[in-house]
Amino acid sequence: MRGFSSMIPGIPLMAQALIAQGIDPGITRQLTAVSEMGHAPIRPAPQPRPQTFEERDDPTVAAHRVSPHQPLPAARKAAAKAERLAQKKQHREAIAKYRQAVAVDPLYFQAWNNLALELSAAGHADEAERVFRRLIDSNPEHVVVFTNLATLLSGQNRFGEAETVARQAMALHGNSFSANFVLGSVLVNQGKLSDEAKVKLQYAQVKYPEAKSLLDHWPDTSKQ
Repeated sequence: MRGFSSMIPGIPLMAQALIAQGIDPGITRQLTAVSEMGHAPIRPAPQPRPQTFEERDDPTVAAHRVSPHQPLPAARKAAAKAERLAQKKQHREAIAKYRQAVAVDPLYFQAWNNLALELSAAGHADEAERVFRRLIDSNPEHVVVFTNLATLLSGQNRFGEAETVARQAMALHGNSFSANFVLGSVLVNQGKLSDEAKVKLQYAQVKYPEAKSLLDHWPDTSKQ
């Protein structure tokens, strides 16, 4: 299993407000899957430790990183099979393998996250939402689960609920590029072209070209 996916790189997320003004920023993002978090092959000489999603997403995380759970070998094997099936769009089969993985190791966060993604892809959004909400309670150190849930809710036009989740992400992960991106986008989707939304997108544009696209088409309120 490579990594850990997220809903942020589809479920449409952005720009209802700008589209209403005839501006199409062409933004589509999706849930983020999670591959191996910090698992490197054993080698004779020390190797650089792979970064977690959170470390790549938040420049302040490395100094206070939470040690990831080490999944049981049988669970990792099942999750690896599930990931290969997911890449082939065989969602039902991938769901079965991810369920097997979390049955073997109920603490396997990556498998739970990716199970929710496959449930969403297979049209089981309600169950996917329940999984994400449980993960928010059990693994709040992982910003990816907040952004995934906010993106799932946005895809259902539940922007108020998505904003609540995005603000929870910001409260715990204020330096996260993805949390800033999702909150700014959700505000735009509600027509809240506020200074707050602009500041969040300005921060996120370092990692998200879509944020820059929104900012490039930002209305000039000074002429109104």
